[in-house]
Amino acid sequence: MAKVSAILIGFGNVNRRLLLELARFKEGVEVVCVFSSRGGVEVKAESDFSSLLRLAESGQKLSMHPGFKHGFNVRDCIDKLGEPSVAFIALPPSYETGEPNLNILRLLLENGVNVITADKTALALDYANIMEKARKHGIFIGYRATVAAGTPAIDLVRGLVGRDVVKIEAVLNATTNYVISLVERGYSFSEAVSSAVREQLAEPDPRIDIEGWDAAAKIAILASELGYRYTLHSVKRTPLTSVSESEIREALEKNARYRYIAVFDREEGRLEVAPKAVSKDDLLAQVSGIYNGIVIELEGEKIALTGPVGPAWRTAKVMVTDLLELLRHLERHI
Repeated sequence: MAKVSAILIGFGNVNRRLLLELARFKEGVEVVCVFSSRGGVEVKAESDFSSLLRLAESGQKLSMHPGFKHGFNVRDCIDKLGEPSVAFIALPPSYETGEPNLNILRLLLENGVNVITADKTALALDYANIMEKARKHGIFIGYRATVAAGTPAIDLVRGLVGRDVVKIEAVLNATTNYVISLVERGYSFSEAVSSAVREQLAEPDPRIDIEGWDAAAKIAILASELGYRYTLHSVKRTPLTSVSESEIREALEKNARYRYIAVFDREEGRLEVAPKAVSKDDLLAQVSGIYNGIVIELEGEKIALTGPVGPAWRTAKVMVTDLLELLRHLERHI
């Protein structure tokens, strides 16, 4: 089989780790271009790729590459891609405007480029149209890393398509777990959030976690995976800080714990993210640290899944899982 031409969009922690993983696939994957927000690198020789690996290993910016070109963008590289091709996307989310994330994904689809993404933005905002366009053009989209990367949440929900799923309740944001745990120990919200940012557990803009954007994007994707036409804007978001520090601590005295819970309720037509006190015996109360948890109600029973999320190396490995699926898909169709 011919090599798959690849581009990496984003050169943060996830795509740096992914690049190191892709070095194991040199017989099957050829990295052609790598981009950051300011420009990119075209891989013209083995030395270019070796320099990228050194940057990835040392955590340095893409602009340190000797072949870095300011203003070089995805559109400039598409014509250089061979067939078949794939783009690995790991960009900061842009939930309020969707850009440039949405336009980048649409550009890739319009040009027949397969996509493997860790970025939730486009799917949370326009899942149905993106998937329809991908199916129409025979394009593969891998997105296991968008929800609970490290735990097969997407696979679980995908395996329930056509089943009588009535409700999903889930803890989908590990940052809020961390913040709640510190508040329980006496920290203020402000102190707990600052600690999460310092520990790189929160987004640089912590509002994405604390105001529910991240969890809302994830529950919207899970509901969409079941076939419902929901978007991020369908989700009612109640900030974690809508409960007081004292309420979080008092819950412990009542054999309960607060968790930031995302809900899809089919019968009520409701998608919501909000803080909720749950019994300490509840599975979701036991989800802590860097773990996520999902409870799915269907056909009078429940299915539960818990597991780790992140960090970057684990997210990269999940993207490799999607890559392996793509390679199998291509083997069947080439």
